[in-house]
Amino acid sequence: MEVERERLKLKDNPKLISPPAVAPAWQCGTVVLVKNFLAFATLDIELNGAVVVAGFPAGYPLPNGAPVPLANALTAGQKIRARQTFGGLASDWSAQVLVKDHLADFPAGLPRPRIDPSPVFQCGTRTGVANLLVGCDVWIEADAVQVGIAKGAKDHQGVNVAPPYGLGQKVVAHASLCGDQSPPSAMNVSQPSFSPLPAPIPGTPYEGGTQVTIDGVVNGATLTLSRNGVVQFSFSSWGVRHQVGLNPPFVAGEQLSVTQRLCPGDPESPPGVTVVEPCSKVPAPGVEPIQAGDTSVRLNSFVPDARIQVYVNGTKQGESGGPVVGLAVTVEGGDVVHVLQIVGTCVGHVVQELTVRCVAPPIGFDPSGLDLFPVGSMSYDAGSFTVTSGHSQHIAGTIYYPADADGTNAPFNKRLAALGRVPLAVLVHGRHGGSTSHLGYDYLQQQLASMGIIAMSVDCNASDAWGGWADNIRDRADLVIASMKHLQTLDGGGEAIFGGHVDFTRVALMGHSRGGDAVGVVPEIVTLPGVKILGAISLGPVNSGAWSTKPKGYAYMTILPASDGDVRANNGAQFYDGADASPFKCQLYVDHANHNFFNRQWSNDDAQGLLPLISRVDHERILSAYGCAFFRNVLLGHGTLGFLDGRLRPPGVLTTEVHLSYKRAKQWTIDDHQDGNTIAKNSLSQPTSQSGGLLAAEHTFDQFAVDRFNPSFFGATVGMVARSEGKAGTFRSPFAKARDITKSEVWVRAAEVYETANLAGPATGFLLGLEDANGAIAWVDSEGVGGLPRPLDRRAFDGPVWSDDLVKTMPNTFRFPSRCFKSPPRTKRRFDPTRVVAVLLRLNRPDGRAIAFDDLQIVKA
Repeated sequence: MEVERERLKLKDNPKLISPPAVAPAWQCGTVVLVKNFLAFATLDIELNGAVVVAGFPAGYPLPNGAPVPLANALTAGQKIRARQTFGGLASDWSAQVLVKDHLADFPAGLPRPRIDPSPVFQCGTRTGVANLLVGCDVWIEADAVQVGIAKGAKDHQGVNVAPPYGLGQKVVAHASLCGDQSPPSAMNVSQPSFSPLPAPIPGTPYEGGTQVTIDGVVNGATLTLSRNGVVQFSFSSWGVRHQVGLNPPFVAGEQLSVTQRLCPGDPESPPGVTVVEPCSKVPAPGVEPIQAGDTSVRLNSFVPDARIQVYVNGTKQGESGGPVVGLAVTVEGGDVVHVLQIVGTCVGHVVQELTVRCVAPPIGFDPSGLDLFPVGSMSYDAGSFTVTSGHSQHIAGTIYYPADADGTNAPFNKRLAALGRVPLAVLVHGRHGGSTSHLGYDYLQQQLASMGIIAMSVDCNASDAWGGWADNIRDRADLVIASMKHLQTLDGGGEAIFGGHVDFTRVALMGHSRGGDAVGVVPEIVTLPGVKILGAISLGPVNSGAWSTKPKGYAYMTILPASDGDVRANNGAQFYDGADASPFKCQLYVDHANHNFFNRQWSNDDAQGLLPLISRVDHERILSAYGCAFFRNVLLGHGTLGFLDGRLRPPGVLTTEVHLSYKRAKQWTIDDHQDGNTIAKNSLSQPTSQSGGLLAAEHTFDQFAVDRFNPSFFGATVGMVARSEGKAGTFRSPFAKARDITKSEVWVRAAEVYETANLAGPATGFLLGLEDANGAIAWVDSEGVGGLPRPLDRRAFDGPVWSDDLVKTMPNTFRFPSRCFKSPPRTKRRFDPTRVVAVLLRLNRPDGRAIAFDDLQIVKA
């Protein structure tokens, strides 16, 4: 929340400023990119312990930091640090960055550049290029003629273009580092200039500031900025957003006006106008949630040239520019953090106040953004064969793959092929969209191919004309296996594109709807020599009974759209519950997502407009981010599991709508309620106890089971449902002997149990406690680790369309890191995390709502 600064007793530390950050650095680079410093600070660069640059004027931290030129090119193994000096004070040195040979991280060569933003326009004079390694050279060609170059580039570099683009030119970006040239970017064809251009949108400048943000910029346009009616300068922009510095500092009431133009003969756009606000209007910055163990604070909104000060428990522990401010301390759960911004000499009157949570996962990198290779594509039709149902089917579909250049039937990427065989992802659609359903995941196929995975989408459309449920699912599995067999023929027969390039020991599957059921059948029946299924994703799957429903021997993930109007029972929860977590299993329950919008060929809203939905783009981002995280880990061995177990949030995804369940193999289970030994004993065969008015019992979490608690459970497992008559209702689950949990976390699946009378009102919650051998107990509230979400209200389906109540009790996994368990204040018995003897669950809310629990585990951190 925002609070008035004058009400707080914040203690300054005038000698403290935070160190900046150094971006990854690469051999042969001639610049060091420094970020997160104060505007107009000076920078020092240290290389292997010796200062090689002193007093470099940094300018502004936004938009992309300061590239500091070096006298000599970097070599692998060198160690780089940076520090900033501002107002006569020097920060500590930043964390060291080790210079790498780019071939160690990118053995197939430099990632391909990306023209960003896109498209480019006729008369454009500056173009942005992203996906670059810092220090490379980047150049742009129009119709194969170089029209601009930048040496020693940033990770997102603007390149001036001369002459300006003509109409219909083919524009491509290239990069080079250490003599290694990247693949070309995707081609952009320059679009016609248009008029009138929209008015640019200048941000709000504040008294004392010197930088203003301009949004709504057309790619390549020339901007003209006026101050109080006097033109200051004109400049080229690569579009979307531009940050402009002016001098002298702004004065309250001044007017800034910006216009844009593409071609010289075109009229200028209408002006975008803003007025400088007085010091009293400087807002509090926007801050991402902070979790225990953090050593920095990340901002999501702030004045671009502001000084950001961070106070922890009333004392300043960080000061720098945004978006990330390093701290001099490691924060703990319950710490109170205040963040304010200073613009020039103007100190904000309001600050952002946050309480550090036990768990608040940070935003990580984009798991779908590994753009390394051009993408080739082809359609295949391998003739007919007879599927299990007795019908004749075509073996057909589309394949996207890493190529030397973009396009249909382009040659396979030679540098990648030289490193060895390439893994395979096979996608299987459901019964929607007519004859083109298999084309609906092209966006995911392209992303997978660009990171080095062959992505095949199998055409199963004709199979929907006949057969019962199980037959239809088995037919799809037959088609998947036949398609893999066809690809084996191409691979083994020396075919021009795929000959010798496919690694059938690294195969993963993704199926949607009926396809989500079929991908469980394939691992059970496939007998193709050399094929090994490493993972499967079921998106909104049906459950036809065509297989065991117990994924085993491979990684498994299911994605369940909570507003699914087709597979309304979210059958994938049954598959998740049955999976054996070898090596892991994951479930995404996605609020306000429907069945169809993950497939671009499925145009209708299956929820029939009865529920509010996230956009189609947001559906696709969820599948892209979490699907690519899954495939990258399973097929490429990349460190992307943090997105699946909730340690990281993918950027650009509505993660507030995504509720995760996750389980790893070989962790220590205290109670999964599957032992048949009643509620009186846990999975360790230790006697449990209930006290303080708690009423708990084991129930089958299945909508139709005789011993269900109520019909709101749609999975297929056994768990515990507890309710308390007061605020002290406690369930104790002991160990046989004391255990050191200092390097572990406690995980438990939990959900508010849906009961019709309780759907209104705020969320409920619980406490999780650890008891040591001396009887000391430390508690953490579920609110501190994410909080129990409310059941999604699906009663809107009642009435003329569907009459049943589809509100679900859907548990998700909560992580309680050991660092969060602290002795209560003023307690005589100090909690000892090295000698824990029991886990306790306490229902301390006065609402008396029932809560479901399952899979109580101790997990290695």
